[in-house]
Amino acid sequence: MSDGALADLQVQRVGDCTNLTITFNTRVQLLSHFPDSSGRELHVRLKPLDSTAVALGRDSLRTPVSLPELRSVSYEGDTPGGPVLSLFFTRDTEFTVEAGAQPNTIVIRIARPGTGTKCGAGPVASPTVQTVTMAPPTGLVPVPPGLYVINVSSSATLPSLGDTQRTKLGGRVIYETQFEKDAQTWHRLRVGFFETREQAEAARKLLAADYPDAWVVKVTPEERAQGVATRLDGGSAQPVVVAQPTITGGEAEAAETARLIGEAETAIQDNNVDRAIQLLTNASQQPENANTPRAIELLGLAREKKGQAAQARAQYQEYLRRYPSGEGADRVRQRLAAIDDGSNSTTGPLRQASGFGRGDAGGWKWGVRGSFSQFYFRDQGRTSTLTTSATLGNEVDNSVNVNQLLTSGDITISGGNDRRMFQIRAAGSYTKNFGTSASITTIDNGTEVQTFRSKPGGGIGSVSALYFDYTDNDLGTQLRIGRQTRNSQGVLGRFDGGMVGFQASPRLRLNLVAGFPVLSSRQTYVVTERPFYGVSVDLGAKRSPLQFSVYWFDQHARGGFIDRRSVGVEARVLKRNFNAFAMVDYDVKFGQLNLGLATFNYNFPDNSNIGVSFDYRRSPMLTTTNALIGQFDTVNNVPFTGLAGLRPFFTDDQIYQMARDRTLIAKSVTVTYSRPIMAKLQMSTDFTLTDTGGTPGTPATLGTPNIDPLPATGKEYYYGLQLIGSDLIMGNDIYILSGRYADTATAKIYTIDFNARLPITKNFRLSPRVRYGVRDNKPTVFAPVPGNFHQFQPTVRLNYYPIRNSEIEVEVGANFSQQRIYNTTTSAFDQVNEKGWVLSAGYRLDF
Repeated sequence: MSDGALADLQVQRVGDCTNLTITFNTRVQLLSHFPDSSGRELHVRLKPLDSTAVALGRDSLRTPVSLPELRSVSYEGDTPGGPVLSLFFTRDTEFTVEAGAQPNTIVIRIARPGTGTKCGAGPVASPTVQTVTMAPPTGLVPVPPGLYVINVSSSATLPSLGDTQRTKLGGRVIYETQFEKDAQTWHRLRVGFFETREQAEAARKLLAADYPDAWVVKVTPEERAQGVATRLDGGSAQPVVVAQPTITGGEAEAAETARLIGEAETAIQDNNVDRAIQLLTNASQQPENANTPRAIELLGLAREKKGQAAQARAQYQEYLRRYPSGEGADRVRQRLAAIDDGSNSTTGPLRQASGFGRGDAGGWKWGVRGSFSQFYFRDQGRTSTLTTSATLGNEVDNSVNVNQLLTSGDITISGGNDRRMFQIRAAGSYTKNFGTSASITTIDNGTEVQTFRSKPGGGIGSVSALYFDYTDNDLGTQLRIGRQTRNSQGVLGRFDGGMVGFQASPRLRLNLVAGFPVLSSRQTYVVTERPFYGVSVDLGAKRSPLQFSVYWFDQHARGGFIDRRSVGVEARVLKRNFNAFAMVDYDVKFGQLNLGLATFNYNFPDNSNIGVSFDYRRSPMLTTTNALIGQFDTVNNVPFTGLAGLRPFFTDDQIYQMARDRTLIAKSVTVTYSRPIMAKLQMSTDFTLTDTGGTPGTPATLGTPNIDPLPATGKEYYYGLQLIGSDLIMGNDIYILSGRYADTATAKIYTIDFNARLPITKNFRLSPRVRYGVRDNKPTVFAPVPGNFHQFQPTVRLNYYPIRNSEIEVEVGANFSQQRIYNTTTSAFDQVNEKGWVLSAGYRLDF
């Protein structure tokens, strides 16, 4: 898909715990999530902190290969209670949700289904020996002090360590992690734990001859606990029993799995591999039972026969993650080794699995990932207007307002290893308009007049991303050139240009960015009118709870104008139950505060949560180009194409002053609170106060128009209450009831919304929704007697997942509204009634 709210995701798994990090194209504040700890759906409420249009739309991400139980990741920015990130699983899943290390990330910790493992933030580092309890219980296992480890090697295959190297390490804990990003999975062999970096570096030098690409890294307490619990060396000093999946299915599930396996084996014999894959996929998704291992192994075999090496590898890796020992595990390791050697393990005898000798982090992997989607949108309605003029005129408008097909594509070619990686990414869309039409019937003095209007179709393309990216973790550098999106260090959105970063030390990173802003993705070429550059310094270690960034940003406009010249500070505090983010952007050219932002979140022991945000900003962002707002050349009746066009009528100082005048000040404070009422019911409430200022006018000149002043909106109040519950009628269903009230400068607005998400089957979800709203207008100079507006909107959405990494979505809805508008001429109310329907239907394919 083209760039939306979601940027990417990455997966890191240690033992039974998986960390899913989701990155957004805008900074976000985590408000709440539901359910609290487990379910087949997870809904995360967010508050975007940047004023970007992408935060209001819909978006989705490709699910990771190494997390097969995750069905989909989607984002909805148009829900009544604010944007929601939704994750759908194929089975009951344990999870926790927390803010990420960066303000545009959140982290979801997922426990492997059936293990009973709790994956949280982990214990706080301590110099004393700790213990961890295994599940199922096997007693307390000692956890060594220290959080530094040696990443011995990274590979596409499961790693191992020779006896000689183990002897050199003196009984240290040896464990494996899996890391996936951009559809490539790396198995990392790690050894620990060391209390200081110096101790770890000394041990690394002992392995340098065999593992020249090894490096030292500081890990989290959670990874340490899981590493000990799933250690590969079977250390006698700290014996650990690796937990096997808990059997959750009964005899019926085992029988159903056996039946599906039998049919799949017959299909394989008949060379109907597609049918076998379908049957085995269903079998492997049954609740854990005695036949599940065989189903997963055969699914990998079927994928391999089909020539789908990546999918086969994922199934074999999933098998070994769940069942790391036994005859079956040895057989699967041999098949996995055969895939990675490029041989066909399905046609010849299985060979002995190769060991993992020298580190092969230098071996490069190549891959292609992407998505393709097409959605058709149609909006059609009938509007009836009854006026109170002397002739009692009546007008009926039958219109097709939207009639278009949106085609989107996103492709990334990547190559590299666990330390060095490059990417080439292209993302964009094409909107084909089939044309709109309107048939208008008017009764005037008793005479019926019918007119017909139509607008021809056409098309427009957009490019949201087109860049080359290279990252070298050994050198601590990153280079990205092309069209990209960034919302930090002074850059506010999409731009054409380059960015380079260098990790000078573990606590210091230097960044340089330069390019040209992109106002719209429909701008399919580079516009060089407003070049900029920026320099920033990041302070704080990667895992430090306190991080700072300071920056300088300088942007010019053609004609010698300074468009924006800012200094700024960003700060982030991340604790176990508390996180905060603050940002200040000050324009030194205008001597004005451009943006001031602060957010705070605290999680209470009873699982309730409170969030507060303060926001002060210029709207739009203060730049000299704002002087063009409302201006055009009245002599030639054309808009000005640049600031230099204003010079015949204004001095440079007047142009800078007009930029200030056209930029208003918007202030707001938001408080949110959520808490569980019962195990399956959560309450959330929020309050927002906004105060928006006005702008002065600008008198006309011989070549420019008069610009009227814009009055201040003043204080406006917004209140919201939401109840969300699950398992009320059927298993894993979710119901959301929300009510909102707004007291604005021009109206009082009441809205109630009910939304349900019903998992009819594993591959089919139904989401009905009903919304009713009322707007009571307040008296104004232009409408001394206020009118009102009523609207009723029922919709239903159907989501179907025929195969993994595919989705079909159809949404049908209706719109019924009635509006009363005071007619100052007749001193009576005109009435406008509207009936209409909307349709969106399409599909999405990930590869």
